[in-house]
Amino acid sequence: MLVKKQDIGVLALLVFPGLIYYLVLLLYPLGQGIILSFYKWPTLTQKVFGGFSNYVEVFESALFWKSLRNSLIFMLATTVLQVGLGYVLGYLVYLQLSGHRFFKTIFFMPNVLTSVAVGFVWGYIFSPSIGILKPLMTAVGLGEYYISPLAVPGLALTAIIIAQVWNQVGIQIVLFNSGFMGLNEEVLESASLDGVSGIKMHTRMIIPLSLPILKTVIILQIVGSLRSFDLIWVMTMGGPNHATEVLPLHLFVNAFSYFKLGYGSVIGVIIFILAIGITGLLRFLMRQDNMS
Repeated sequence: MLVKKQDIGVLALLVFPGLIYYLVLLLYPLGQGIILSFYKWPTLTQKVFGGFSNYVEVFESALFWKSLRNSLIFMLATTVLQVGLGYVLGYLVYLQLSGHRFFKTIFFMPNVLTSVAVGFVWGYIFSPSIGILKPLMTAVGLGEYYISPLAVPGLALTAIIIAQVWNQVGIQIVLFNSGFMGLNEEVLESASLDGVSGIKMHTRMIIPLSLPILKTVIILQIVGSLRSFDLIWVMTMGGPNHATEVLPLHLFVNAFSYFKLGYGSVIGVIIFILAIGITGLLRFLMRQDNMS
């Protein structure tokens, strides 16, 4: 579309508020975070330039690598589960079976709750004193062996992943359902008349036609999982023994509990690079799929 010279001023006025928002609330904090990652604070009121010493300290920290591993596991597990469940449940809602509006509401309801509230709810569910899991085990004669999964290093992250998926899968269901509603019904009917049905209908027709929304859901989920903080903090505060300490928690603890602001800024830069890098890689791979 050609832009006339007399319209440039109007377009500039329309773009200006969004540009200010982008500069002040996004680019400026990002630039400040990068700058702060090169400084150290011997005292709370004095900062000195430390060069790459913060970066060296981060990459030499065993807790950083553990938190990075936890973040990647959390990201992969929640993405697979939420995208998979979102696709299946979103398709069932799209079929408009009996009671589909009720189930659509039920599926989306946990997404309305704040992550803090969800963290408390699931903390109570797993509680050995007031939770519902211990009575279930007691009913089968195993109550004395019950230990809250949040207290077991090997199970705590899995328990948090379950809570996260329960809280966030509703938005994927809505997104997939919206994508399915936009499918070309004539194409699907033609494929059905040609004998395509069941799994073949999904693999050969529905998934290829739904690729745009599938790509969007995957990217949004991955970027969102890298920023997860409040639910994990409420449920475990990163414990036990740092078993659930993901990168945002590692940043928070070091920057605001130990007052290592430079160290925390480095973690923030790393989270940003991970989000940009993974998003760019996914877009490249998806573009290659389109070209093939």
